[in-house]
Amino acid sequence: MLASQPQDTQTRARRSLRPLAAVFGLLYAAWLLWGRAEPWERVWMGGVTLVFAGLLSAVLTTRAARRVGPGRLRQAWGWTSAGLWAWALGDAVRLAAQAAAADATLRLSALEYLYIPGALAVWVGLLRFPRQPRPLLGRLGLLFDLTLVSTGAVTLAWLWALQPVVDAQASAGASALVLLPLGMDLLTLLLLLSLFLLSDPRSLPAPLGWVGLGLLAYLFSDLAYTAMLAGPGYQSGTLLDLGWVIGDGLLAWAALQAPVAQMNAEPPPAGRVRRWVVRLQALLPLLTVVVVGWYSLVEWQLWGRFNPTALWVTLILGLGLIARQGVLTGEVEMQQYANLVNSVAEPTFVCDSKGRLRLVNPALLEAAGYTQANDLLGRPLQQLVHPAEGTFGWITAGLKGGWRGEIHLRRRDGQMLPVSLALRPILPARGGRLALAGTAHDLSLQKRQQAALQQAYEQIAADRAELEQLNAQLEVRVAEKTADLTQALEQLEAQNRALQQLDELKTEFVSLVSHELRAPLTNISGGIELLLGGGYRLPVRARGNLTLVQAEIQRLSRFVETILDLSALDAGRLPLYPAPLLLAAALAPLRQQFMAHAQAQRLRWDIPADLPPVLADEQALNSALFHLLDNAFKYTASGEIWAQARAEAHTVRVEVCDQGPGLDEGQIPLLFERFYRSNAGDSQAVYGHGLGLYIVRRLVEAMGGEVGAENRPQGGACFWFRLPRLEERGEHGL
Repeated sequence: MLASQPQDTQTRARRSLRPLAAVFGLLYAAWLLWGRAEPWERVWMGGVTLVFAGLLSAVLTTRAARRVGPGRLRQAWGWTSAGLWAWALGDAVRLAAQAAAADATLRLSALEYLYIPGALAVWVGLLRFPRQPRPLLGRLGLLFDLTLVSTGAVTLAWLWALQPVVDAQASAGASALVLLPLGMDLLTLLLLLSLFLLSDPRSLPAPLGWVGLGLLAYLFSDLAYTAMLAGPGYQSGTLLDLGWVIGDGLLAWAALQAPVAQMNAEPPPAGRVRRWVVRLQALLPLLTVVVVGWYSLVEWQLWGRFNPTALWVTLILGLGLIARQGVLTGEVEMQQYANLVNSVAEPTFVCDSKGRLRLVNPALLEAAGYTQANDLLGRPLQQLVHPAEGTFGWITAGLKGGWRGEIHLRRRDGQMLPVSLALRPILPARGGRLALAGTAHDLSLQKRQQAALQQAYEQIAADRAELEQLNAQLEVRVAEKTADLTQALEQLEAQNRALQQLDELKTEFVSLVSHELRAPLTNISGGIELLLGGGYRLPVRARGNLTLVQAEIQRLSRFVETILDLSALDAGRLPLYPAPLLLAAALAPLRQQFMAHAQAQRLRWDIPADLPPVLADEQALNSALFHLLDNAFKYTASGEIWAQARAEAHTVRVEVCDQGPGLDEGQIPLLFERFYRSNAGDSQAVYGHGLGLYIVRRLVEAMGGEVGAENRPQGGACFWFRLPRLEERGEHGL
């Protein structure tokens, strides 16, 4: 934001000066056309205007020299301002001389010598303006252009300006100093033309163009001024002053543009004006020859004057133009080859037999870290390669039949770039000198890949050695672990055999105890039934005690049956006989049994008679449902209990639901494990062994079903099991 403020200030200054300059120019032109009545008016108005315009251009160029950055541009504006100050001093002295003489007419005086240092300073300023050289393949074409344009310009200057003035000066007997301003202007013109032909027009700064136009405006006024000095004398306040005023205005405008042009360091795009300038540079020699010939022809045809100088110059320039076209044709062909070389992506160069570089392409400049071809042209090849000791050997081998090898390219910053260099001889034509063409291929990526590959190989070798060491250590550890595992396996096998024997002993013991308990319990139960149902008149208290004993004997009998069933299941000796069953009929005995239960009024049955048949063992089915109901009565002190069944897509689901406190979600997966009780404290309030739900799971799974438990949304727990429907088993061939 801050960097753009000076540029904005310069833009506003230029915009504000435009209308002022236009008003000043219009007023001055009007005064030149309709004023100038009195001699004193011409002296003061004309002289003051010239002094003001000269001082303005000098002040602005001095200001521009201070505003631009250090370097050639500041030197250029400094020398230009010095020349303009000298010329402004000459204008002031001329005005003072006219005022002192009280005469508008001024003849030649020694004060004209002030023009010489001013012109010299301006020439130095023009030469110091930064510019880029004109891109040319050869110097011969440029030499032809300079010769043709300079000769044509000098000839035209002589025919148009110098010869008439010289004739007038000779006839009037005026001093030779009359030709001094015009001669200096012609030298300035030649300098401008030379700079224009030697420079790349796309790189010329815009202020330099305005400076050139201002100096050309000076030329026309100086031409008229010289003619008047050779004749009646110079009169201030005439139309010839207009060229000086316009020239000062153009120089002032160039000075205003100087800081802005420096801020815009990037060259402007190739617009229409610059394209015309490029074309003018190419056509200027031809136009010069045409103008000289046209002037000679017009002078001969219209005025009948035959000028042998103009004729001979025209003939010589014509021959030079023909030779120039031949040179340009060769340069165009060479430029095509050069473009072909420049378009090659690989660094390419051409050197002479001594190894001096004669042609380099942009790829080589980029690889070596240079920006301009002139930085390398003419330098020996050994300064660009490493090692430099064998360069002459490579060149000799390349000139004989070619050479190829890997070297290092020395970059401008001192870094080394690995390349594959190929040298091939360029055979001379018509006895020309032998040359050498070289092509370099950048090996940086290849070298990096090779280094990375070598590093990978070394890493692989190191990893392989480490892996082999680890394998050796692992084999030792595996052998140790294998020995430990073998020993542990032998111990486990011995322990397993002992556990199996212990389990067999346990099973036999449980079976023996159960069998031994079953007979006494049966006898005791039968005796109590006889006492209770034999018509004996027993006291009420005794009958109640016998009934309680009978219930405990039945519970103990069921526990014994459960133990025997578990033992048989674990031993694989429990016989199950799956058969098609209708649940309503198969569960009728169990339903009848629970009608005698002390809390039978809480039990609700919902076993539809039209349920599809299931494939199950009737005794196992009744045992599983009995344990679910017994579990519900144990853990639900009040509320209703439902025993219900319903058909599903492929199974029949049997449920026992209650209105109790529900189940802990985290304990549901453990409910059907052996000896698991949800709360160890229940053993004090609810009598049980944790085997009921386990025997349910074992029986249902033995029949091909599944069990589960869940909480009801309305409260309470629901235990269920599924049995496959008969048709589903039939589809699987059961």
